[in-house]
Amino acid sequence: MTRSQALKELELLENYEFDRGDAPGRLLVHLDSTDSEVVLAALRASVTYFGLPGIWERIFDLAAHAKDEEVRAVANATLWPVLQDGAGWDWGPDDDDDDFDPEIPAPPEPLVPREIYELTKTQLLARVDARMEVMDVRRRCLEALGHIAFLPEVRDLVLRFYNQAPNLWVKVSSVYAMGLVEDDEFERIILSELRSNEDVLVAEAIHAAANMRLEAAWAVVSGLVDHKDEDVRFEAIAAAGLLAPLDEVDDFLGMVAKRHRDAHSRDAIAIAQQTLEERRLEEAGDPDGWRMDQVRDEIDRMTDIKIDPDQPPPQKP
Repeated sequence: MTRSQALKELELLENYEFDRGDAPGRLLVHLDSTDSEVVLAALRASVTYFGLPGIWERIFDLAAHAKDEEVRAVANATLWPVLQDGAGWDWGPDDDDDDFDPEIPAPPEPLVPREIYELTKTQLLARVDARMEVMDVRRRCLEALGHIAFLPEVRDLVLRFYNQAPNLWVKVSSVYAMGLVEDDEFERIILSELRSNEDVLVAEAIHAAANMRLEAAWAVVSGLVDHKDEDVRFEAIAAAGLLAPLDEVDDFLGMVAKRHRDAHSRDAIAIAQQTLEERRLEEAGDPDGWRMDQVRDEIDRMTDIKIDPDQPPPQKP
């Protein structure tokens, strides 16, 4: 199979246009490719099929042993579904907790087996601070760990990477991680970075504010929908569905649609409308309609920033 054929098949897999029964086998073939571009595309597609046989094991191995630094970095970042679902193993009620109420049913156990969760967490914690590892891999480990930043040791890691960031991209990854859990200090930093002089950091701060539903961010974010930077503009428009006042958001998106008719902006408007629909279902108390995790996954997929760690950060004009 040629590279173009492999990438086309992976596009079908990523877009759910493939027989799910055949998906694990085909993904494993592409994850074993000697072509790094094919492996990277397979890693992106694998998030949809993470629980299927063999997928986690192969990604876990690539995260630890892939010779290509970019493959290793993306493989570590791709382990995030294990932490997102498995976080319940560390979040469960404690009988000794002052707030523990035996009358409240305990949440269901995570779908991710505890052994897999613990192995993944241990590997990411070891690699994120491995001094012999390249920083681009370490920062992508931090992004995955952000899903369990409610743990004190991980929270400290996120803040340390942010405060001691050796380059802009490490700071971007830190802000991304902050947007995954509720934390007063994280919220303060995200709101402050909305006014950063670095466009890529502003875009990430908007994304994080939307994830956290920081309505206080809307006063700033609403003024960025006409920003000259395409990524900042995209994130600001997409965030409207989560941050804009419910009685104003339809008119706001209508105004944006008239002013920005390019395909990138139309995609952002579509995301805003989707999240708005889910938000309204939540407000109406419809538990079956609320699928925010799916919406966030789609936002992450569509707004993934490709970064070349060997290139300097973009300079403001």
